[in-house]
Amino acid sequence: MVQKFLLLVSLIIVSHVSADDWPTFGGQLRSHTSEEESLRIEWENHEPDILWKQDIGLGYSSVIEYKGRAYCQGYNNGKNTLRCVDVQKGNIIWQHQYPCKKAPDYFQGGSRSTPTAHNGKIFLQSHEGDLYSLDAATGKILWSFNIVRKLGGKRPQWGFAGAPLVVDNKLILQTGSSTGSLVALNPSNGEVIWKSGSDEAGYASPFIRRSNQNQIVVFNQFGLVLHELANGTELKRYQHKTRYGINAAQPLEYKDFFLISSAYGKGAALVDSSKTSMQSVWESDAISCQMASLVRRGDYAFGIHGQAGARSKQATLFCVDIASGRKEWEEKGFGVGTLILVDQHLVILSDSGALTIAEAREDKFEEIESFQVLSGKNNWTPLTYSKGRMHARGSQGSWVCLAMGKVN
Repeated sequence: MVQKFLLLVSLIIVSHVSADDWPTFGGQLRSHTSEEESLRIEWENHEPDILWKQDIGLGYSSVIEYKGRAYCQGYNNGKNTLRCVDVQKGNIIWQHQYPCKKAPDYFQGGSRSTPTAHNGKIFLQSHEGDLYSLDAATGKILWSFNIVRKLGGKRPQWGFAGAPLVVDNKLILQTGSSTGSLVALNPSNGEVIWKSGSDEAGYASPFIRRSNQNQIVVFNQFGLVLHELANGTELKRYQHKTRYGINAAQPLEYKDFFLISSAYGKGAALVDSSKTSMQSVWESDAISCQMASLVRRGDYAFGIHGQAGARSKQATLFCVDIASGRKEWEEKGFGVGTLILVDQHLVILSDSGALTIAEAREDKFEEIESFQVLSGKNNWTPLTYSKGRMHARGSQGSWVCLAMGKVN
């Protein structure tokens, strides 16, 4: 118990982020949840003010906020560009460009992975495996290498998409290597601390387990895998394979369980991790989340069932009782969009760029407001909410910062 407490304290101290920063994919806990109470709910037919706009380039990297700056990357003219922007004024402070392929594959291509901010540094991975450590203030390269060439990594079909995790003075990421599919690096110089596993990389981002801060949770092409933070030892695994190896939505932690979901006919499973080997409590192909991660309020989870393609318009927003797997309600109209939870409200971005605020209720769907904030299609990137600012990023490159709460 003491060990867990000390580790938790160390995580809080070394993270050096304010309570409302959103420093990596899905926020501080990678749960796509904000506890800020500033979100304005009723707009009386007025639309949120646009604080500023950027054209970031093609891709699906989400936006992070860290110490008064916002970071996002996109693709244009044979290069990925990571942009650092002043969140108050919207002006570009610095840019980091590097050669990268567009890599379209049944979609338009562009950037995939979200950067991670930690202790004055930005850690960035490209879909081709280039890994950078940059000074967050200036953009200066501190160190870099390619994980395929240096660590024997194997690029998944749609490229590396997971965001690096920094915890306990370790930089953790998936490589897909048969001799170390998950690695921990020294964030100061990139040197290997440990390597573990042999599974091919998935598209979700590793995270620290909330109920046991000594464990890393990974959702790769095999399925759900738990590792020891200190040395990488594989603890438990649960097979959840899909066609094309696409495990992309973040696992949702609930007590001693994980709710995982994938598309392509696989569906969802509630996995009990309390036993010697992990086992499913229930499985359902009626809950099939391709890219949008589930969010949780109490004993209920909310997500988007469906997948991109000809039937994307049939996708549904839903609420599910986590313990039983019973759907409480579902609602069409968002396509294969994404959602986050802000305080007690769902904020949904449809794949056509409409932003909707709804009550996070288990008994029925109740829309409060809706605005068109992006154009185009295939807008699959989750929203970011920090200090009253809502960042929406479109697949074609539009990055819009909206005032949707008390901005500070």
